[in-house]
Amino acid sequence: ESGFTMAGTEFENRIRLGSLYSVYGPLLTTKQRRCTELYFYDDLSLAEIAAGMQISRQAVSDLLKRVEQMLEHYEAQLGFLQKTQENAQVVARAQKLVTTAVTTGSVAALPRVNRLLDKLISEGR
Repeated sequence: ESGFTMAGTEFENRIRLGSLYSVYGPLLTTKQRRCTELYFYDDLSLAEIAAGMQISRQAVSDLLKRVEQMLEHYEAQLGFLQKTQENAQVVARAQKLVTTAVTTGSVAALPRVNRLLDKLISEGR
């Protein structure tokens, strides 16, 4: 119903937009944040949002399109979401190695864990 398109599946796009919003939402105006939250978190229709915000349905659609473009632009410029996701993958690998070391009693994987943690620390500087 939104009238604006996003690449990929609707579910994946909602997840991505929610993730982008959690990172860059504070950079949006109050009106942009309110509209985005009503649409994506409260799952209101464009007509319901338009009535509540006293603007047209088309204005809601245009606003959501602009928000999506802005969030994608912020990510393209700053890359915080991608870096966060990459760091989460490194942490997950380290956690898996530690779990294996604990369950097997073998410390052979611990140097790899240390390298992964060093990578996170050095990139955080």
